[in-house]
Amino acid sequence: MNLTRRVGASLVAGGVAAAGLFGLGLGTANANPDQRCGVPNTPACQGAPVQNNGWQNRNIDAGRQDHQPFNYSGRLVTPMKAGNGDGWGFWFLGQWIRL
Repeated sequence: MNLTRRVGASLVAGGVAAAGLFGLGLGTANANPDQRCGVPNTPACQGAPVQNNGWQNRNIDAGRQDHQPFNYSGRLVTPMKAGNGDGWGFWFLGQWIRL
């Protein structure tokens, strides 16, 4: 077992070294260090886009209409079809609530 483990580790290390020597994987990540933001006379920094699907402004009545996620008692809930074919509903604190 030790011989097999050593041979396997040697082969893996050799493969990684060969990939590095032959340039496999070059160009996968390329940073541009000259692009600055937030410094005087440069453009402002852009934050990551916030994806807000508006579920905070939706209530159970909206969920009944289009079965999209909505706000129920301050929590995001996602309606789903009942497994027994009994329409739509959602799980909230371990309880099934029908739409």
